[in-house]
Amino acid sequence: MEEIITFLANGLANGAIGHYVSKGLREIDSELPLLLQNETDVKKLHDIIRSKSVENEVKQLALDLNYSPTTSNHTENVINFSGGTNNGVIATNVEFKTSKKSIKVEAPLGSIASSLQHKNYIKYLIDRYHEFKKAEMGSGNMNYAIFYTSIKRKFGAKWDMVPLAKFDELTKFVQTRIDGTVLGRKRRSKGSKSYSSYDEYLQKHSY
Repeated sequence: MEEIITFLANGLANGAIGHYVSKGLREIDSELPLLLQNETDVKKLHDIIRSKSVENEVKQLALDLNYSPTTSNHTENVINFSGGTNNGVIATNVEFKTSKKSIKVEAPLGSIASSLQHKNYIKYLIDRYHEFKKAEMGSGNMNYAIFYTSIKRKFGAKWDMVPLAKFDELTKFVQTRIDGTVLGRKRRSKGSKSYSSYDEYLQKHSY
């Protein structure tokens, strides 16, 4: 199932076929396209899909899009796609090679995604918020896409595409949302911390 999720997530990021994948996911569940675009933890995505009881529909969508993983040594993780008038190949790892060297596509300079430490800390806070909200709502009632949409609406960009210059502002935004959950309020009333500060996070993970 994880491989199917990777296939669909990569399809969403492909300009030629992303429309078909997004449309199919929306027909299954309106939250799925945004979730696959924003959540990088494939296992967590699988858990969300399972909690929504749409595993079979997601598998069927992949099959409808000609999901067919290959296993040869030279084409490992490569998935062929054809749909409508578009045809192509989706790979878990894509590397464009010239005769001299490989060309890597880097995250936009000056974005949170361009700094591993900043990106990982914001993702840690987002996951922390979802953890606290899940305790409040229950797994069956969770809508993971809502918070990602809130960040995009507030900052005008996907969470990891927010400029590094707004890192402190984004950090405060997510921390405030954590503190505003039922569990967050309870912990604050008892003087307990709900998350690590940026410096504490870096020390803990030995950056």
